[in-house]
This record gives sequence, structure tokens and C-alpha cells, in this order.
Amino acid sequence: MNSKPYPDASQSEVDQVINRADKCFLEFRKKSSEERSDFLNQIASQIQKTSQTLLATAQLETNLGLPRLELELTRTINQLKEFASLAKHEAWKDYSSDTEDISRDPIPKPAMFRENVPIGPVAVIGACNFPFAISVVGTDTAGALAVGCPVIVKSHPRHPQTCELQNKAVKIAMQESGMPEGCFSLIHGENHSVTRELVAHPKVCCVAFTGSLIGGKALARVVSKRPKPIPFHAEMGSLNPVFVLPSALTYNSNHFAKGFIGAVNLFAGQMCTKPGALIILSESYNENFRKDLISAIANHECLPLLNKDVFKNYNHSVGSLKKRVSLIGKSKHKKETHPLMAEIQIFEISAKEFLKNEELRTESFGPSSLVVVAENFMEMMEVAHRMEGSLTGTIH
Repeated sequence: MNSKPYPDASQSEVDQVINRADKCFLEFRKKSSEERSDFLNQIASQIQKTSQTLLATAQLETNLGLPRLELELTRTINQLKEFASLAKHEAWKDYSSDTEDISRDPIPKPAMFRENVPIGPVAVIGACNFPFAISVVGTDTAGALAVGCPVIVKSHPRHPQTCELQNKAVKIAMQESGMPEGCFSLIHGENHSVTRELVAHPKVCCVAFTGSLIGGKALARVVSKRPKPIPFHAEMGSLNPVFVLPSALTYNSNHFAKGFIGAVNLFAGQMCTKPGALIILSESYNENFRKDLISAIANHECLPLLNKDVFKNYNHSVGSLKKRVSLIGKSKHKKETHPLMAEIQIFEISAKEFLKNEELRTESFGPSSLVVVAENFMEMMEVAHRMEGSLTGTIH
């Protein structure tokens, strides 16, 4: 007997929910735009009704703090309403047409039209650091439901109860709005095999993933081996480089240092936009700026990480960095305040060494960052050219 409160879905259970989604696809896609809009608004309403329970549960499972979670839940409810509007007005179809031209040489031109259509069952694998906005009823789910695609969500194993509460809200909304069984399902799975079975299933027509670079690449390989290719939309680790030119530090480098460390430590560095690298010219990286950085690090409050896994991975990541690069400074905290408290740690490396080591150009999830010191502007440009895609890039 499985003692876990939310046991991993078996292979047969994964198969069942996907088959239900596939079976209801034609019925679901034929629902009117008003009906799908009502469905999404019903989900928003149910989430709103259970908001206090959702917030309390998410706080227990994530350590993100109620102010942050309240903002995220409000954002999620508004997202659902925005997608309800999208469903109602059908702007997503992006319809266009060409009239016929029977007199065109050398052959007549036929009338043609083009529009987007729903693709089929969509698998959604949400993020650990956004338990509402990029989770069970987040953007991927709302977008798929808005256009008539059934959704199978794989819950995040580090906030399963929060996921289950949202699942119940969607199930009530399905009944209230008369949606077919199978248009939405939630499965649990801590073992990676559950996710692999989900994305490899021949009746899954699209995958939306938010998570680590390692996890995303592993799933991309599974998808690429399918006999029939499908879209795989992945938001993975992002370095989000910050380039600072001398003029930005001329008058108030202390202000810049505080702002940079504040961005690194925003929600304990668990934001997808966290700057993972600061690229600076050696002429700007003087003793005064180093002191400003060290002071900013020391004066920032440490924050707890999401869960034990993230804490373990963060310590492993910064431990590896300490063996490779120089530590500029780190914050201090009393360990008894919280067992998952993370120290802010800032490292430095020359641009030459940074360019030699590709593994340093990946995200370290948590409040750490790397200062990359370029000897001249051309070297700074070379660092920029060698960067992989990021969610953000900043020039000061």
C-alpha cells in the first residue's frame, strides 16, 4: 500500500486520463466561445472562493510568504479572466483570408483562408516557484482551455496539496459550466517516469514545461524521439545577464550595488528574472565598487528557500562555484531562524575564464550571482555573443 497522501500516478492511470482527454476533445473544441469563457470565469470564481485556504496551504508548502503569494493569487485570478475574454472574442484564431482572382495569369487564384485551430490534449508541467500563476490553473492551462484544448496537469511534488485544492476548484467549475469529463485532469508524480510517460504518450499533442534546464532538456529528448513531432514549449533556467558600462557607475556606484543585490535576493533569488551574471569592465571594477557590493550583501536580509530540494541544490551549486571561482562576499544569518535560510553569495571571474567554461553560463537557482570582469569593451561584447537565450537582458 502506498502511504503517500498523493501517490504517483501509475502508467495505467496516466493512460486513462490522457484517453479521456482525447475522447472529449471533439466535444470540448465544439463548445461555443461563450461557454469556454464562462468555464474560465467559473474557475476564477472558485479560486477566489477558496483563496484563504489556498494561501495558507501554499505558505506551508513553499515558504514564499503571504504578501508574495497574495500578489500571485490575484495575478492568477486576473489571468483566468483575461483568457476568458480571449476565449469569448476568439482573437486567438487570427483569421485571415484572400479573395479569388479568376483572371490571374498564368492560372486563376482560388479563394483561401487561414485560422488557428485547437491542437488536442495538452500536457502542462508547472513551476515550483509559482504555485498559482505557473501551475495548475496558470497561464499554460488557461491558454489551452481558452482555445478548446483539454489539459492534463502534472502536479509539482513539492506543493501537491496546493495543486489538489486548485484541481478541486476546476472540477467544480467543470460541473457548473457543463464541460465534458476529461477536459481537465490532474495527476501526481514525484518519480520522473510519470512525467516521461505523460509527454511521450501518442495522444498528447503539445507540452508546456516550466522548470530547470536539466529537466527541460531531458523532456525535450523524450519528445524528440516521438514518431510524430509535437510542440514542446519550455521555459527553463535563465542567466539574465546585466551589462554595466562605466557611465552607470560614475556618480553613485553604491546605489547600483544595492539595486543589483536586491534583484539577486528578490524572493531569495527564486525569480525567473534573477540576474545570474553582472558583466563589468575592469576599469569600473575598482576597490570602491567591490566595497559597495560587499556592503550591500552584508546589509541584505537572508530569506528561506522553497523546499529542501531547492536548498540542497543551491548549496551544491554554490559549493561547486567556490571550487572554481572567487567568492566576493556572502551574507550572514542565524541558522535557528529557519532551516532553509539561504545566504546571498556573490562570486567573481575574469571574462576570459568565463568564456572558457560553458557550465558557468547556466542558472544557479537561489540568491547567488557571478561578476564577470572584462578587460575591454570587445571582451564584454564577446561575452554577450556567447550568452544563450535569457528571459531578460539588461544594459546600464
